[in-house]
Amino acid sequence: MEQRRSQSIVQEKSFRFAVQIVGHIRRQQKDHINLVLTRQLLRSGTSVGANVEEALGGQSSKDFISKLAIAAKEARETGYWLRLIRETQPHNHPELASLLAECGELVKMLNSIILTTRRKLQIHENSELRTLNSKPPIL
Repeated sequence: MEQRRSQSIVQEKSFRFAVQIVGHIRRQQKDHINLVLTRQLLRSGTSVGANVEEALGGQSSKDFISKLAIAAKEARETGYWLRLIRETQPHNHPELASLLAECGELVKMLNSIILTTRRKLQIHENSELRTLNSKPPIL
C-alpha cells in the first residue's frame, strides 16, 4: 500500500512540475540562446512525468524500475538546464529557485522509490531462490 501511495504522490508531483516548467517557459523572452535553453528545459522537464506514467504501467517490477530510472535521469537533466538558465539569465532567480527546489525533491523521491522497489525485488528473488533450493530433487 505504501508503494502505491508514493507512486500517486510522485505521479501528481511530476505532473505539477511539468505544468510549472511550461508556465515558466511561456513567460520567457524569445532570444535565440534563450529559445535553445528553454526548449531543452521543456523537453526534459515534461519528460519526467511522462516516464513516471510509463513506469506506473510497467509490465514488471524491473520495467517499473527502469522507467523510473529514466524519469530520475530526466529530472537531473532538468536541474542542469535550470541551473544553466539561472547562471546565464539572473533576472529569473526567484522562479528558478522554486523550480530547482521542486526538481531536487523529485529526484530524491524517484531515487527513494527506485531503491525501495529494488530492495523488495531482491528480497522476493532471494526468497524464491531459497524455496527452490529447499525442495527435494524430483527423480
